[in-house]
Amino acid sequence: MSRLSALLVAGAVWLVAVRWRKGWAAAAAAALLEPLAAVAAALAAGLLAGRRRLRSRRRRVDAARHDVAVLAEMVSLALSAGLTLSGALRAASPIVHPDLGHEVDSVLREATRGGLGSALAAAAGHGRRFYVVVARAVVTGAPLAQAVDSFVQEVVSERRAERLEAARRLPVRLMLPLALLILPGFVLLTVGPTVLAALERFVLP
Repeated sequence: MSRLSALLVAGAVWLVAVRWRKGWAAAAAAALLEPLAAVAAALAAGLLAGRRRLRSRRRRVDAARHDVAVLAEMVSLALSAGLTLSGALRAASPIVHPDLGHEVDSVLREATRGGLGSALAAAAGHGRRFYVVVARAVVTGAPLAQAVDSFVQEVVSERRAERLEAARRLPVRLMLPLALLILPGFVLLTVGPTVLAALERFVLP
């Protein structure tokens, strides 16, 4: 068996075995085929797994950050319904992303020891900005609902600005694909009939 064939077979066996969580079987099969193939397959599988984990982690972070506005809106709605801040956070926790919900639950647990204002001020994570705004309102005695509504409006304005910026960049990104697709067709439509007529005159009797 050639080195390339051994590498391909070892890589396939490694990926299948890793999929079924039988790493020892994959390592044994790859080692029997070719030591170099085993090392290459292990590196390839590790790179693929690391890339997938990194992409999954990035998606989770983006989803949790996106739900901070949802958390603020749910807290505002609960406050307008007459719930306390603790009750509003407790009601909103199951609705948002699990990572953000765990942060809110941790804040509520810490609040039972040192007070909600201190717990919010010391909280970190995806909802740090929201916690700081709410903690400032709790400590200073400012209207809580107004502070939460202001935060929601600020986040909505920021997202609107980000979408507008992305919309402004879209024509620049589409310039190259449009040039590669439209320009050849335009040239073909304008020059094509002339070329065909010339070919008919020179080729056809």
